[in-house]
Amino acid sequence: MNYDKFTELMKQETNESDIDTIYTSLLKSPVLGSMNYQAKCFQEEAKLVRDEVFRLINCFSEDFGHRYPLFAFTPKLRGSMAEGTKSGPPDEFDFMLQMNALSDHCGVTAIAECKAHMTFERLADTHPLMSLFLIFLQYNGGVIHSDLHPEQIIETIFISLKEYFLKLSKLEDSHLSFLCCEIMKVGVFLKLIYNGPLYKQLHISVDLIPCIPLNIPAPITKHIDWPVPLDFSECQLYGLLRRGSDGFDISCTDYEEVLFHSLSLETATEAYVLGKAIGSNHFEWCGRRFGGIFRPSYVMKKALLIAFQQHKDTREVSRHEWIKRIISVRSKLEEIVKNNDGHRCILHVDKWAPGEALRLNLSF
Repeated sequence: MNYDKFTELMKQETNESDIDTIYTSLLKSPVLGSMNYQAKCFQEEAKLVRDEVFRLINCFSEDFGHRYPLFAFTPKLRGSMAEGTKSGPPDEFDFMLQMNALSDHCGVTAIAECKAHMTFERLADTHPLMSLFLIFLQYNGGVIHSDLHPEQIIETIFISLKEYFLKLSKLEDSHLSFLCCEIMKVGVFLKLIYNGPLYKQLHISVDLIPCIPLNIPAPITKHIDWPVPLDFSECQLYGLLRRGSDGFDISCTDYEEVLFHSLSLETATEAYVLGKAIGSNHFEWCGRRFGGIFRPSYVMKKALLIAFQQHKDTREVSRHEWIKRIISVRSKLEEIVKNNDGHRCILHVDKWAPGEALRLNLSF
């Protein structure tokens, strides 16, 4: 993984001698680039798409919460659209469905291998969906007190979600229309089609990922050596619902967001978007093998964050230098992972159980 060879191939492919000019062209591309660099008409259309997707998900959240209070959720945009690092058109959205009402009745009993195990306790009542949920829990009357499994919640939410959207072919006062929805390993995948002034037949994927805020009866210690101060005061851990799993995948997305935004360096964000573009299937060039350096995107993000941590340099450096640093870290990532007890995720949560550990340890 040699950066000089990478840039040389890029110059040959484009007949351009200045690598920074190539990077700027990529960032401006409506197919591969950053919305912040695209022409004004594409930026305006992207905002329109975003606003309409938001309106749809918020309307669904309100309707769903009224019908099924136990499973009421607050949608939180995550991923590249939230970070401002989306490469290409606005065709991918990730929402975490934060289920606070359900969280109030869940207790964490253990954490192991980045999975949370929980119990559910609630007085039986008669609100909609509860009867279906009780079937899953094999309810016998009185107080429900049971181990909580992701499969149970995913199925109930998916049934309701599909029922809601199948009633919609053309959404009122919207450029969006509903195509289909499918269940995923960690939530529900929604497919929409957008027809607007600029984008025609734009297929939009929306990942809806239910999550339960984790109520952990122990303080969290962060073992994160970072070049700048970090404020985790508004952060919490979530349990993601994975099909076929006996526990809830722990998501540290709030903490990861704080780490990423701590860079506060425009060129670092540009380098991340450029990496996505170069690793995209839409980017065809003779140095195709280099695309794997930048895939998957969460591994590239980890490489970017490690590069920032290693250099301890908060000054603005060129996007050229950031890409060079990403490639350098990626070439050594297996060794770094090995030295970090095999942890491949951006943040790792240690094993914890009541009475065995006074604190929950979170490390980068």
